[in-house]
Amino acid sequence: MKSLLTIICSLFIFCSTSFSQVKIDSTAKPEETTFYDAPASTTYTQGLVIRTRSGHYYEITSKIKLRGTLTNPAVKVYKDGKKYNLVIQGIENPIQAALLKEVYESYIDGAFKGWTGTSEFLLKNNQTWKQDDNKNLFANLYNPAVYIYRTSDGTYTMKVAGIEETILVVRK
Repeated sequence: MKSLLTIICSLFIFCSTSFSQVKIDSTAKPEETTFYDAPASTTYTQGLVIRTRSGHYYEITSKIKLRGTLTNPAVKVYKDGKKYNLVIQGIENPIQAALLKEVYESYIDGAFKGWTGTSEFLLKNNQTWKQDDNKNLFANLYNPAVYIYRTSDGTYTMKVAGIEETILVVRK
């Protein structure tokens, strides 16, 4: 019986800390106030990258799963040390995020058929990137927009417009 009580208490502590709310100082001035081009049914989860209209990229670091219901919501960004808190219109609590500083925006040069584990991608900016994981995806797009960003763990991730999945890449 004691072990069951210990498990329940541990679960309660885990849940309490996992879903703790981020507090914003009511006197704090936001780093930026902008908008985020998002569809009405955006799901905010850890790892999602948000590009604000001001051109900054933020990677969500909170272990959350929240559903946004507004198209192109307003975003206020507050800095807290090296971390950032995003206050997104329509989402009740601030979301913790990291500012991505190394982001490459371009287009895939020509047809994009997906990736097969060893795929290489020539971009219109003359950079070539190579797939660095074993994922497979089939697609049929022509000159899709792409952005590649360095994550907080130092790896590079590629996001292709129109494709929900991302892959790890290295520069060739």
